[in-house]
Amino acid sequence: MVRRLLLILTLLLGFAAPAQADVFRVGDFTIQQGADPGSFELSASVPSVLASDRPLGLPEGCRETSRDKLTETVMTRYAIGIACDRALAADDAIVTPWAVDGGTFLSTATGARVQQALQPDGDSLSLPIGETAARSRALPEIAVEYTGQGIVHILGGWDHLAFVLCLCLLARGRFLLGLVTTFTLGHSLSLALAFFDIVTVPVPPVEAVIALSIAFMAREAIRAKAEDGTDPAKRRRQLAVVAGFGLLHGLGFATVLRELGVAPQERLSGLLFFNGGVELGQLIFVACVLGALKLAAIFDRDQWVRQAALYGAGIIGCFWAIERVAGFTLGMA
Repeated sequence: MVRRLLLILTLLLGFAAPAQADVFRVGDFTIQQGADPGSFELSASVPSVLASDRPLGLPEGCRETSRDKLTETVMTRYAIGIACDRALAADDAIVTPWAVDGGTFLSTATGARVQQALQPDGDSLSLPIGETAARSRALPEIAVEYTGQGIVHILGGWDHLAFVLCLCLLARGRFLLGLVTTFTLGHSLSLALAFFDIVTVPVPPVEAVIALSIAFMAREAIRAKAEDGTDPAKRRRQLAVVAGFGLLHGLGFATVLRELGVAPQERLSGLLFFNGGVELGQLIFVACVLGALKLAAIFDRDQWVRQAALYGAGIIGCFWAIERVAGFTLGMA
């Protein structure tokens, strides 16, 4: 019993820190022409944890003329003045010093309105300020980018993984496949509805209920008995509950996809490949959990590991729910 409590405490300390479900560090960048000829105004909004006063990488003949910085709780905003001694060329770009996971970019620097999503190159993001139109990308490039983003998101979304973990510890075989499929259908539907603004809900309450869903499913799995697997009524109830929670989790996924700043011409393809990446990442996680249980069973410790993981997930879910409710309650005060 002491060892079990120690394991649960270790799980709590290890996973309680990333309490925000979708830890995706996205920047927002806008550049426009200034009042004087050859001058430009760059606005940058980046997560405060990435804030840096390092200089921009500017095109030849351009220099910074001013820099203002406003640090808020979560985001840091920069207003940077730039002057260039020549007209912008098509291949001119500004290299930013902030290690974001992606960015939205709006430019009117050339007189044309150009809006597009950008992906980083290592620890920097390049802003194509000389372009007069958003670059049209081939479908394979879109597929690779958004599938990768979906995989990274689900494998970094601790609360989504905790919920799937509870499903893996609740059922086996075909019924587990049914639960995971139901969860997939639920969050795929709400992801599409929210992404296309057919359904709009405030994010903080959704995040709080997502945390509660973990605690609920952990409790459901802890109380489950072997004979429950053959009870049609209980199976139908569990499928209905998982479908409902899947709808909520999909709203959380939509928040991240929207923050990536998907270009208008890539909205449908971006949604499909991002969702496919989420599902692929989810299957990878399910395979890892089942493999770990098989390994534990070799040493006759599968039930012990199952109980410890469920208690840990339940405690963390309650902690996240309290933290998120407190967060948006304080924000409304």
